[in-house]
Amino acid sequence: MWFQQDGCPGHSARIITQFLHVTFGDRWIGRAENHKWPARSPNLTPLDFYLWGKLKQQVYNEIPTTKEDMKERIRRTCTAINTTDIQHAVLFVKQRFRVCINVQVTILNTCISRVLLLDK
Repeated sequence: MWFQQDGCPGHSARIITQFLHVTFGDRWIGRAENHKWPARSPNLTPLDFYLWGKLKQQVYNEIPTTKEDMKERIRRTCTAINTTDIQHAVLFVKQRFRVCINVQVTILNTCISRVLLLDK
């Protein structure tokens, strides 16, 4: 299993990266360390192109009335997400990676190639 963090600067603080090394070894992707993820590449992460949009659509289907209502809607929506949909999103990422490599997207090649090789 791999862990991929978002690009928030606070998530690359030393205490966080140490925790990630202890917990995931060399199998994490972030702003720092061995597997740097390129900035501004949301079309290559399932959280960005799939999950956040789905959550927003479901949670705001009706306007939440309180903070607790919002939290409950998020919990319910996360629980209801179909595992098959998540698997499809992950497979779709692999297809996107291969397209980037085929069209020689130089900035992404190093990171993507490592992820694809390690996934085999």
